[in-house]
Amino acid sequence: MCSQINMVSIKRLGLAGSCTFSIGLISYSLGFPSMLKMQVKSQVRLKKGNEIRGFWEKLPQPLDFNIYVFNVTNPSEVSSGMKPIVQELGPFHYDLFRDKEDIVDREEDDTVEYSLRQVWYFNQEKSIMSENTEIYSFHPLMIALILFTQQERPKAMGIISKALDSIFNKPESIFIKTTVKELFFYGISFDCTDVKDFAGSAVCSALQEKEDILIKEVDLRYRFGYFAKTNGSRLPNRIRVYRGIKKSEDVGRVLTIGNETKMDIWSGSPCNDFRGTDGTIFPPFLTKEKKVWAHSIDICRSIGAYYVEPGKIQGFKTLHYTADLGDPSKDESVRCLCQESEGCMPKNIYNAGPCQNVPIRISLPHFYDSDPRYLEMIEGINPDPEKHQMTFDFDAMTGTPIKAYKKIQLNVMVGPIAKVKLMKTFPEALFPLFWIEDGLELGDILIKPLKVAYTQILVAKIIMWLMILGGIGMMITAGVRYYKENNAAAPDLLPGKESKASEQEKSNISTIQVGVPPSID
Repeated sequence: MCSQINMVSIKRLGLAGSCTFSIGLISYSLGFPSMLKMQVKSQVRLKKGNEIRGFWEKLPQPLDFNIYVFNVTNPSEVSSGMKPIVQELGPFHYDLFRDKEDIVDREEDDTVEYSLRQVWYFNQEKSIMSENTEIYSFHPLMIALILFTQQERPKAMGIISKALDSIFNKPESIFIKTTVKELFFYGISFDCTDVKDFAGSAVCSALQEKEDILIKEVDLRYRFGYFAKTNGSRLPNRIRVYRGIKKSEDVGRVLTIGNETKMDIWSGSPCNDFRGTDGTIFPPFLTKEKKVWAHSIDICRSIGAYYVEPGKIQGFKTLHYTADLGDPSKDESVRCLCQESEGCMPKNIYNAGPCQNVPIRISLPHFYDSDPRYLEMIEGINPDPEKHQMTFDFDAMTGTPIKAYKKIQLNVMVGPIAKVKLMKTFPEALFPLFWIEDGLELGDILIKPLKVAYTQILVAKIIMWLMILGGIGMMITAGVRYYKENNAAAPDLLPGKESKASEQEKSNISTIQVGVPPSID
């Protein structure tokens, strides 16, 4: 009787182990990946009430905005035709808040529309020196007027030269001694109040129409700084992106800017296309083969980042990407950036004039990975891939950018201009003004959901592995007990005697006992 009971318990143990093993294995290999994918899709979509939606609308931490300025150490010599010598100063660190306002959801096409406001705050602790540090740089308005006129109305260069004397009180140099704060955020003052001559009045009238870039003080007094007008203001055009509720791979993808589905700045597509997201969220399930695209409003183009190598940030395994500005000699997709009047710029440099309204040339910092002849024009330029490459580290599963920094440099192409006395003997050079590192590394608040998600995944995997191993353990235990039970019963069968087991007992023997040695006669 005891033997019969033991066999039943062994059978139950083996069956339980088999079921536990099967459930664990099926869950781990089939069920769990499907459930995980569904969970990730539901979490990354921009649905009202989602945690990710709250972060997308207003980041709980500021972006890092580092400015590196090229201080001109020999301004007088440059005006006389000598080779420019520059000294990089920085970083000047600003906390940048990019907040989305007046948000409107559109259920019909699964999009959300918003206005973007940008505010910069100087952060002394993270800066190498004060923003009141004095530097020598191009007068931003004078160089803009000269370059714009040279490109658009070259016959009017003589008028511009006279206007500069009238508006800026006969300046001795196109370089000015100023501070980082004035140059970028407060603005450099100029006064059109007492300008009476034809040339000066014509330029002042034209400037009065540029209220979108100038800060007006009183009467005809103005200030101009690179980010002075933008700071604290909304961008003029509203942005519309997909929420990703219907299709997770579309989350954050730009649909329209200013109600337009593409730009009309460049000579054609794909340069005029909005490719990728708004740069604040990316679709999940990245792979090494996928390029990651984001549209940058400030430079009027989309940039695609490509995989380089595996990375590790804050304990998370990442896909490490970089990006560049393209090579029109090899890549047809960026040839539409080339200007008819000058042709194509070399690799990683392009004329952003159509975007900035002045012929600004955008490059990677220190002309990294571009034509080496530009390095020969300026002393003090030292490209370094560790410092000057764009870097992006993504979590492959969620598409979260754990660490991401866009890096661009603004330059002007200068040379001798006979009709402008301030630049009559200027050297030929692609002159660097400053470069910017814009991005962030996730802080504790933003990294916490990712840590929680991976902790939950780890716990789920541990449970499934315990089920698999536990099932195997139970089956092994059942097998061992079965073996012992049968070996213990064998000595009771004496030689020359038949087993006294009844036919009823034989019928209760589990099928697992098939193959047990027969009784010894």
